[in-house]
Amino acid sequence: MPASQYLYETYIYVKSLYRERQTLFWALIFPLVYLSIVIAVFGDSRDTGVSFSIAVQDLDRSALSRAFIDTMNRSGIYRITLYDSDVNNAVAQGRHDAGIVIPRGFMSNLTTWNQTFINVIYIKGLSSSDAARASLDQFINRFGSIYIESSIETIRGSVPEDSFRYILFMLRPINSSYEEVERGYLSTSGGLKTYYTLSTVGFMILYSGLFTSIGSIVEARRSGVLQLILSSPIRSHRIFVAKILAGLTSISITSLTIIILGIVLGADLYKIPLNIWGATALLLILGAIGVMGIGFILAPFMRTSGAAVAVANIIAFPTMFLGGIAIPRFLIPSSIQIFADIFPLSRIVDSVRNIAVYGWEPIQAIQYSIPAIVVGIATLTVGWILYRRALEKALESP
Repeated sequence: MPASQYLYETYIYVKSLYRERQTLFWALIFPLVYLSIVIAVFGDSRDTGVSFSIAVQDLDRSALSRAFIDTMNRSGIYRITLYDSDVNNAVAQGRHDAGIVIPRGFMSNLTTWNQTFINVIYIKGLSSSDAARASLDQFINRFGSIYIESSIETIRGSVPEDSFRYILFMLRPINSSYEEVERGYLSTSGGLKTYYTLSTVGFMILYSGLFTSIGSIVEARRSGVLQLILSSPIRSHRIFVAKILAGLTSISITSLTIIILGIVLGADLYKIPLNIWGATALLLILGAIGVMGIGFILAPFMRTSGAAVAVANIIAFPTMFLGGIAIPRFLIPSSIQIFADIFPLSRIVDSVRNIAVYGWEPIQAIQYSIPAIVVGIATLTVGWILYRRALEKALESP
């Protein structure tokens, strides 16, 4: 076989790669996006970027307790919120990954070489809370070691009165005690499975919502249905609403399937009261509508189905990770968590998980989701305007 024929086959492949946008996405763009995300989230061995939200109650209110809290703040690992009381409830409701209570006598004990304890409140079995507890344990030990090093200078050359107590103090001046808190409607064993079941529903909504809307005009034009619809007396807004209802039906069927499988695999979703499910379903529907709004904004600019699929993938894949939808938010570097705070579906999925895992009341979850709901409705409105103009343009230039 002549060499030119080998080269011709290569030429045909490269040509098809360019023409088939979906193939181009999976062959070239997907691995580049994947690598960028992995490096951004997990790639820096010196600074993982992992941070934890910690509730702190300082009962001692001494110079040393304030130094302890200031050191936590400067570490870059902890986001501190000070409480006067009720740290347990703040952790149980999911507002923080863990909490600590600095007891009265903290400074007095340390300055008289007595052991003292810092109470760590966490949720056993929840990955973010377990990780926060382990991190706090290391931090408390390290702070104690640093205090020892500075204390040695003050006692050098002297003999301690109680050598046993002094040795004990030198070994570990600050200890941690642990307190588990219960989570809303769920038992600990099924909580993590519930969390990831709802996360799966979240990124399924992301993908399905985008695929349903972003390729809507392209697919209708390709199949010839668009011209048939436009030549009929059907109003454009009815077409738009029909597309939304079709997308919501598809999402509902898939979501129900995921939830049933999650329950079979051990998730505690069945323990959630029916009236709570109503608020959960409403939030997920509003989240899906917001995602479809993004797709309808992009739909008029798509020329081929391959391009539509590629664009949908390049939006959905990074967002499911960077938005804290598919993975716990504490694994995301703090600089990227800003995106998770502003992306509408991320906030809504957080609300749904907080209802199920932490026992949030529906009104509390809806209030937390209000910014996401407003942005989602605004996005859908813009999508409707662009979609209507695209239909009018298609009618003028079939």
